[in-house]
Amino acid sequence: MSQDPVIILGAGLSGLAVAARLVSAGREVLVLEASSRAGGQIHTFQEGELIVELGAEGFVARSRSVPALCELLGIEGSLVDQLTTDTYAIEGAELVLLPPGEAARSLGFQVPKEELGRGIRSLAKGMGQLTDALLEHVGKTRVEFGAPVKSLRRQAQALAVELDNGRSLHTNTVVLAAPARIAASILEPLALPESEPLGSAPLTSNVSVNLLYRSAQFRDYPSGGGLIFPDTFANVGLRALSLVDHKFADRVPQDHALLRVFFRPVGDALTTWGDARFASEASLAIAQVLTVSGEPERCWVSRWTEALPLFTPEYQIQAAAVDRALQALSIHVTGSAFHGAGIDAAVASAEVVAARLGA
Repeated sequence: MSQDPVIILGAGLSGLAVAARLVSAGREVLVLEASSRAGGQIHTFQEGELIVELGAEGFVARSRSVPALCELLGIEGSLVDQLTTDTYAIEGAELVLLPPGEAARSLGFQVPKEELGRGIRSLAKGMGQLTDALLEHVGKTRVEFGAPVKSLRRQAQALAVELDNGRSLHTNTVVLAAPARIAASILEPLALPESEPLGSAPLTSNVSVNLLYRSAQFRDYPSGGGLIFPDTFANVGLRALSLVDHKFADRVPQDHALLRVFFRPVGDALTTWGDARFASEASLAIAQVLTVSGEPERCWVSRWTEALPLFTPEYQIQAAAVDRALQALSIHVTGSAFHGAGIDAAVASAEVVAARLGA
């Protein structure tokens, strides 16, 4: 097996998880990340006692891959369970408790049926704690930020990784941990028929708004972890409301409440609405379903454009074909674009690739 450095394209969760496993096995790696931060769709804002998830808020409760990764990183003691899985539906002017798993089912979460109703897990300092631990384990000198990759080519018996700045790196092994359409662009010079469908892979976008209130602003605050909106509620793409301070302990300062409103943007809202419009619609929705006085103290708007793949049967077949074709070239794909949506699937995908490379 070649011991040349493995070049990993993408410092999201899956890319960093592969890197961590390889470093633990004594392999040398270089991680190239186009943006200025690591973690991909994990993005946690922390300020004093306040912890705000701008991206993924957790992983499926029965995950084995994520706890195993946390053990490798020495942070398994920070794993925390969801305090309550109670979720409500809006029926008229009332909140009605849903049967376990019904909320996830109605929202179309792409998780195994056995996970429905079991809630999620996280880390004490938010999901960003996982990213921070991964970076520390891999070593920041092995991760380059602001390094977008333009293309990947075969050159003699090696692989040439060409960056946007004209720099070219050579290796025998590449791990591709990028979103589907970015991956398609990087792979284009290889002219593989199997990779062409990645360029038109079905993707969904979402927007979330975190709002911080004082607890005293609410007259009646539900005891559960959240509620789902009817499809036609306000006709602005509202999907769900998470009562963050009820789902996980120690996320907000004393006497405060943190709520997160999720949108599946309708029409051209994603491109024409500013953050202020999303924040306004979120606070208005909260005022309609909960008795609240006044405006939130602070808010954070997170936009995830074309972030999540839809794992239709057709796309699963296409992703598997790409995986097989690229392995023959010593290119290994990992992450949610290829092996399933969600944190658990991303880490499990990374475990498979790392094991294949000798970790």
